[in-house]
Amino acid sequence: MSYIDAPRTTCALGGALDLVNSLDRAAPIIHAGPGCGMALFTGNLGHGYQYEGYACGYATPSTNTLEKQVVFGGEDRLREQIKTTLEIIDADIYFVISGCTVGLIGDDIRAVVNEFSGSDKPVIFAETSGFKGDTYRGYDIAYKSMIDQLTVRSKKRTKGVVNLLGIVPLMDAFWQGNINEIVRLLQKIGLKVNLSGNGDTVDKIKNASKVELNIVLSPNTGIAVADHFKQKFGVPYLVYPLPIGSETSNFLREVARALHLDLEKVEKVIEEEENTFWKYLLKFTEAHVFALSNKEFAVIADSGYAVGITKFLANDLSLTPGLIAVTDQPEENLRESIRENISKLDYDLDPTVLFESDNYKIWENIKENKPNVVFGSTNDKIEGKKYGISTFPLTFPLYDQVVLSKGYSGYRGAVTLAEELSTMLISGT
Repeated sequence: MSYIDAPRTTCALGGALDLVNSLDRAAPIIHAGPGCGMALFTGNLGHGYQYEGYACGYATPSTNTLEKQVVFGGEDRLREQIKTTLEIIDADIYFVISGCTVGLIGDDIRAVVNEFSGSDKPVIFAETSGFKGDTYRGYDIAYKSMIDQLTVRSKKRTKGVVNLLGIVPLMDAFWQGNINEIVRLLQKIGLKVNLSGNGDTVDKIKNASKVELNIVLSPNTGIAVADHFKQKFGVPYLVYPLPIGSETSNFLREVARALHLDLEKVEKVIEEEENTFWKYLLKFTEAHVFALSNKEFAVIADSGYAVGITKFLANDLSLTPGLIAVTDQPEENLRESIRENISKLDYDLDPTVLFESDNYKIWENIKENKPNVVFGSTNDKIEGKKYGISTFPLTFPLYDQVVLSKGYSGYRGAVTLAEELSTMLISGT
């Protein structure tokens, strides 16, 4: 009999809630049993103890459906909850997201939400029953629902404006730091970011079809949203896994080519950033032999981190890649390109790429090969101690540290990552 051991995600409802909580002045309305909201509230501990959102945590409105609603339907309860939430919470957008129970009994959420179409502030919904998938799938479902109901169709394109997709807020505990660094760099090459995934407003969502390009920072999550954008509004997109370290230079060049930017200006920005990046890393040259020399690493992470972390550690820090376990279960048609991206390294290195979320199977492989360090979750840190393997906490659940603004993307994030990794290995923690 199979079972779930130490899950690495929440459910589709969790991914939808993470998206809503990342929006500016957004009030989520959970249409589900009381256990759903409480479980996801507790799950925030695994987000680096972040309780992000305008109406989050204990303040999250929920229908708390019980046996009565399961038997007779929960539409009246939802109608009541939307009405009272509009009265009590002063938000700019109200976003109904649903759980498994109401998905099974077939509540007509669309019909109930449509009753509030004349409200001063928009009331929208997404059907995100947990059985529809994991956190990443919930993010995609809710994002597509949001642009369907809010984004205004426009044939006009605003030059030099882009949207960022693919970083799931909170699920990636370092989401704000990662987004801030990417936004900083895009601004340096002359671009403006409309939807970033960090504090997006209703106006930005409405104007999201006017951008020149959608940039997806994951080879899996967000692609469905970008495809939807393209089919609905004709907005092209570029997929580039989260860039870390020197790989950021290639990312900026790809964006520049896609938008026909002044390549000479972009190269000047890259040169300036790389000079600073390598200046800091070169300070570490002599100590490298004590901390990182001849070290093998494994990664247990979603597709975006699996690619980005592997390239940085192998190409910039000269570590040897071992097992790279991709845990976000990408579709079969995406797996080969992800595998190629992970394996496309500067040196003749051949990591083992495994698409697996089962904790037991992943650690059976790690125990056999015994890398020096594993990039994974806090649960992996506990597992690593059993076998004398150092673990760098990176992915959900991350409950052994508080994360407020730190990130690992780009040039600045890479320096932070190098500092923390080296300190961990030198100190033996």
